[in-house]
Amino acid sequence: MITAYLQNTEGARFMKISILNDVIGPILHGPSSSHTAASYSIGRLTNMLCENEIEEINITFDSKGSFDKTYKSQNGDVAFLSGIINLAIEDPDFLNSDNVAREEGIRFSFDSDDIPEADHPNYMLINIPAKKLTIVAKSIGGGMILIEKVNNWMVNLKGNNYTILIEFLRNSKEKLLNLIQEFSYSPEKVHIQDDGRYFFIQLTNPNKYKDDFVNKLKSLDFINNIWTIYPIFFPIHGTPLFKNSFEMLKLANEEKYSLGKVGLMYEADLLNLDEKSILEEMGKRISVMFSSIEKGLEKKNSHMKLLKHSASDIQKKENQLFSSGINLRSAYRAMAAMDTASSGGLICAAPTGASCGVIASVLYTLHYDFNIKMDKIIKCALAAGVIGLINGMNSTFAAEIAGCQVEIGMAGAMAAAAVIEAASGGPVAATEAAAIALQNTMGSVCDLVAGFCEIPCHTRNAVAASNAFICADLIIGGYINPINLDDSIQASFESGKMLAPQLRCTSLGGIANTESAKKLVIK
Repeated sequence: MITAYLQNTEGARFMKISILNDVIGPILHGPSSSHTAASYSIGRLTNMLCENEIEEINITFDSKGSFDKTYKSQNGDVAFLSGIINLAIEDPDFLNSDNVAREEGIRFSFDSDDIPEADHPNYMLINIPAKKLTIVAKSIGGGMILIEKVNNWMVNLKGNNYTILIEFLRNSKEKLLNLIQEFSYSPEKVHIQDDGRYFFIQLTNPNKYKDDFVNKLKSLDFINNIWTIYPIFFPIHGTPLFKNSFEMLKLANEEKYSLGKVGLMYEADLLNLDEKSILEEMGKRISVMFSSIEKGLEKKNSHMKLLKHSASDIQKKENQLFSSGINLRSAYRAMAAMDTASSGGLICAAPTGASCGVIASVLYTLHYDFNIKMDKIIKCALAAGVIGLINGMNSTFAAEIAGCQVEIGMAGAMAAAAVIEAASGGPVAATEAAAIALQNTMGSVCDLVAGFCEIPCHTRNAVAASNAFICADLIIGGYINPINLDDSIQASFESGKMLAPQLRCTSLGGIANTESAKKLVIK
């Protein structure tokens, strides 16, 4: 089926989001999903648009946005270059991609300028001179991306479908539509753009286009330009089963499903995958989470820019400390995962890179301290994913838009739901635990010091992980929450948007602007 381009004025609100694509993932090098993982994904799509032929590329960030302030400190430049030269995430040269690109003869530059049309903090212009190609792209939170313009054509590329972009002579409309029909790709929903010289259409399909169809298109003399894009995430086949917690709870009640089962069913329907494949994929992500904690507990692996390693020191002193037990363990384990992220190691965004320690730590603690088997832990991760889905559909995962409450705050909410799932609590209890966890972080600013996801991100991850257990216990113990999850998410989103730009991932306000922060020397 072919879908038309629909311009979305609120970049964060994409209804067709997936747990595996957008909430518990992607797997990435730290520290940031918005500035590291998204840069890599945008680079990969740019490479496809250039047919793997790039001699020179120039990337310009809006001087008023957050990318301009953080792309170097958060590995955005090397991640982008890794994408355009097709390095795998696990490639040992991933963080050395600038040198690899130079060795391959690729000229590149990263610049800053005042871009009047920039309507998002993570807005970028990409220019490939030899291809006469200009791309407008955005990182919209949690690793999600949007390429919204190719040259002067409006597009909608998110990396989760097979896409063909066609620029063709204006008098050839019927010929092209007939060809599309001939190959059984329904043309009635195609939106045709007109610039006075050419027409343009975007074809989108969750399944691979037939080679005969693509080859035929490329042979037509009335086509001026054609670009083909392959998915870099799981293709989207179905329609979301719910759009808020009210609809989700109604579905769960009707089917008598746990929250983890709801998440499994949602993914199977949306991605057209069997449940076994989804469980296996989630298991791989949890493995990366656990590894990030274990590596982060080894001082030799720590290469942070501002902070000194402390997770293993706290671990060794556990019996001497007042909060000794589950709360302290979940806290220092979260810090260990963040140490791995800040050192450029492999992590799993959950829902973002800057919040990767929270859910990882809670799942690790549930598994190793409460002896919960891995098949149940996977369901706990899916339960957390459902809370993230609801947030992603109605809010954002981008601190650039709404502050830290939608990153580490939302991670804490998701983790609280995971604890309820582990306790065999129902979906209602899980949403209530998530709601009060989110309420505890309402108004939290994003004021990362010097542009690094270290201060105060590490301790906020620690507190959010510990708080997840407390919020779950409060609900299990009998606390009745009067403000539901949907309202809590909406309040978090609205209050976050009220924050001044200096308090939304620009490192220009909050503790980032204190004298103590200014004295920190980056070596």
